[in-house]
Amino acid sequence: MASKDYYHILGIGKTASLDEIKKAYRRLALKYHPDKNKGDKAGEEKFKEINEAYQVLSDPAKRRQYDQFGQSFSGAGGGGFSGFRPEDFAGFSQGFSDLGGFGDIFESFFGGGRSSRRDPETVTRGADLEVNLQITFEEAAFGTTKKVNLSRPTICATCHGTGSADGELEVCSRCGGKGEIRISRQTILGVFTQAQVCDACQGLGKKPTKICRSCRGDGRRDATESIEVKIPAGIDNGQTVKLLHVGGAGFRGGGAGDLYIVVRVMASKEFERKDADLYRTELISYPVAVLGGEVEIDSLDGILKLKIPAGTKSGEVFRLRGKGIIKLGRNEKGDLYITIEIDVPKRLTLRQKRLLEDLQSAL
Repeated sequence: MASKDYYHILGIGKTASLDEIKKAYRRLALKYHPDKNKGDKAGEEKFKEINEAYQVLSDPAKRRQYDQFGQSFSGAGGGGFSGFRPEDFAGFSQGFSDLGGFGDIFESFFGGGRSSRRDPETVTRGADLEVNLQITFEEAAFGTTKKVNLSRPTICATCHGTGSADGELEVCSRCGGKGEIRISRQTILGVFTQAQVCDACQGLGKKPTKICRSCRGDGRRDATESIEVKIPAGIDNGQTVKLLHVGGAGFRGGGAGDLYIVVRVMASKEFERKDADLYRTELISYPVAVLGGEVEIDSLDGILKLKIPAGTKSGEVFRLRGKGIIKLGRNEKGDLYITIEIDVPKRLTLRQKRLLEDLQSAL
């Protein structure tokens, strides 16, 4: 092959990123596309040259080899690029009749050129499921165990997930056991081939010899059941509990997906929560605020006694360390913050009014 500078052909530097290579290719391919330059042989050759350069520079292995061997790169070791070939464009299957659909063609080219065959374990894995679970504020603080009704695909009891009435499987006749089929299309540039997952065996390469009547060959049946879910202490509203392999059963005996329990915590009438810390307001009488004293406070640990120093003002905050909610996954608690409000009586007896008037005169 004659020496070619693929970087020069695409108009990019040798340190260009893959994204820059793609952008340069799109721009030049649109400019020199045969449908846009009909009858221009030089344009067609330029288009092929652009594709040739992209094929090398967009492939990390080919690009490293090209950089190593220089402009006279000839595919040493069998891994190089030996010229523009239509078969290199698997997935580049749509026609070039107009440039309006050219974006779809490039999307197919850059994302669909690889084999669509999937790993059997990936093909057969069951779906992940998600359910909401509502619990009380106290249940979130201390942890609990709840039952959840779950509708999900389960393994067919008749065929044990194989989809076969007699348990036997045979090689899929449509794909020959490969799990994929190839579809060829004729375009202006030649015949392009695209690989697709076999629709007969869903990519497994095997099919039941005799279809199970209970599940119609799927290996799964829908069922509703109740499962127990352990909710850890300290969980907060919107957090998720993940149960491995408790989701939908996999296709024809494949592994089950996971179950995600999204926890919804009901609001508390007494406390406001911020992470592991709790906040509440406590009313005290005017004499206690002035003279000081001791008041009883409700907490998650029961009744606590809080000392109020003389001269406490409304709005002052007291912090009780370690009296909040346990921190999720840790043997440590948050704090409890008490905001003081002075309870001003709206109705006073005649004696109370006189005492307050005497106090006011004395101050």
